[in-house]
Amino acid sequence: MLHRPRIPELAQRDRFIRRAVSEGRVLTFADEETASVPSQKVRGRTVQLFWSSPIEATRWAEALAGNNELQDIALATFAAEILPGIAKAKGFAGTDWVSDPIEAEVDPLDLQIRLKTEAIPYYAAAARIRGEVFLVGDESGPILTPAGPWAPAGDLLHIFAARAEAERHLKQAGGKRVITDPIIDFVGVTLSWAATRARAVAIEPIAGAGFIEVKIGEFGRQLAAAQTSA
Repeated sequence: MLHRPRIPELAQRDRFIRRAVSEGRVLTFADEETASVPSQKVRGRTVQLFWSSPIEATRWAEALAGNNELQDIALATFAAEILPGIAKAKGFAGTDWVSDPIEAEVDPLDLQIRLKTEAIPYYAAAARIRGEVFLVGDESGPILTPAGPWAPAGDLLHIFAARAEAERHLKQAGGKRVITDPIIDFVGVTLSWAATRARAVAIEPIAGAGFIEVKIGEFGRQLAAAQTSA
């Protein structure tokens, strides 16, 4: 049975997530093979160790690897490549590992989802700065795409941060063209249109890590908050 995390473990995990997204990177040992320990919760499983603090990472590199050599891992690489690899190996991610009884051993795919959720305000702020988003459409305008087979019913409006990303999605979505939507039109017109037709928007807050659904009203609020803080 999977161990249910306690409140200190959750706090440790959540602190790691906030720092990782804010800094855009995580840390581990230069020699990745030394940055793993047996799980304290599930027999036979391995925990791969990561930190959000250089001070803590250095301290544990000296204790476990015998040196202070670290490597920075970009957030996109961590979320899109490393966490799925750990999941495939049926391991856990040790977030801000300290070798205490409260050590957080996190399901890697759950951690990936939480990182993407934390990154939504940063994605909205970047869209405000760019001044545009990209949509897949046809002659009449943007098109909606069905959710996956295991998702709740209802169509989604996929939003892309770059034209190249939308172009890659074009054929799969059954679209005929990529629409460049200025952010002022997107907020004032497109989101209002989607609110009456789609269940949610789908965005990829961390490049390559997969889409996440966001309620249309919530995404509008994130964009409004990004404008206020700009």
